[in-house]
Amino acid sequence: MNILFTESSPNIGGQELQAVAQMKALKKMGHSVLLVCRENSKIAFEASKFGIDITFALFRNSLHIPTVWRLLGIVHSFQPDAIVCHSGHDSNIVGLVRFFTWKHPFRIIRQKTYLTRKTKFFSINHFCDEVIVPGTNMKTHLEQEGCRTRITVVPPGFDFQELYVDSRNSLPPSVLSWLASQRGCPVIAQVGMLRPEKGHEFMLNLLFHLKMNGRQFCWLIVGSGSPELREHLQYQIDSMGMHDDVFIADNVFPAAPVYRVASLVVLPSENESFGMVLAEASAFSVPVVATQIGGIPEVIQNNQTGTLLPASNKHAWMCALNDFFNDPGRFYQMARLAKQDIEERFDINKTALKILTLAKQK
Repeated sequence: MNILFTESSPNIGGQELQAVAQMKALKKMGHSVLLVCRENSKIAFEASKFGIDITFALFRNSLHIPTVWRLLGIVHSFQPDAIVCHSGHDSNIVGLVRFFTWKHPFRIIRQKTYLTRKTKFFSINHFCDEVIVPGTNMKTHLEQEGCRTRITVVPPGFDFQELYVDSRNSLPPSVLSWLASQRGCPVIAQVGMLRPEKGHEFMLNLLFHLKMNGRQFCWLIVGSGSPELREHLQYQIDSMGMHDDVFIADNVFPAAPVYRVASLVVLPSENESFGMVLAEASAFSVPVVATQIGGIPEVIQNNQTGTLLPASNKHAWMCALNDFFNDPGRFYQMARLAKQDIEERFDINKTALKILTLAKQK
């Protein structure tokens, strides 16, 4: 089959990395894959490392006529069986293209990986044939909000062998130097973009109180965000006297080497559609503590493969972290079970096969 992926974002995060993983898996299965993205975008750089065919379009807005015209030419030459879109901009443009290419029918699959405050359903309901979401929580939400297009749960997938190879990469010198200064303290890692809903301030306050109670640890924050958010978080760290205990590493790509040094991975998010970080950490048998919210319970089974807690519940989180420090063995036992569970359920080939099934349907 010919599968075309569109990605209008110039940046790269979990959504874009998952798209690359899907394209790689489909290509290995013998299918023709083409990525249409912005020139000099980060996904273009990442996809090029794996020999994925790439072509460029401007994607200035959801009704950008030069992009529609460009995509018309691409569709005419590539003749896709399906186009996988990752945003409203993409699906609007692809929907317009299909209107003018009725002689070469293709299916439009909208891959929605996170929820916005107000989801716009026009292109989803009128242009898309299928909607893919990572979990049942998001499926239920979209259906209640007015999505009429069929929604299929297709969990993100991982190439675990590649993940293990990536983990052998060296961490940045700044991170290695900081870790060396910690003299073997347990490393609490938090991986993800610096956004208000990710719970960094909540975590900082928790760890400050643990430090005041005599606990020894270090907190490694991996991820980037707006300069304002980073500066504000660093100011709070310094104001609390936590400068030596906390390090903001910005982006570490790939993030897999972080899991080699992490004693515990935390995800105190107030909103999380899936929690890919938890799956990655579990693949390395690293214990996880996260909020019981959104799609996270579909990744981690509470008290079986990890610990799930109410969002923003300071008492529950303090108790869980103290339990980890007092009896880490119990947490590592759950982490070993999590590794088996994650590898079985979230293999990238299973994800690719589900996409192919949707692409073939009429």
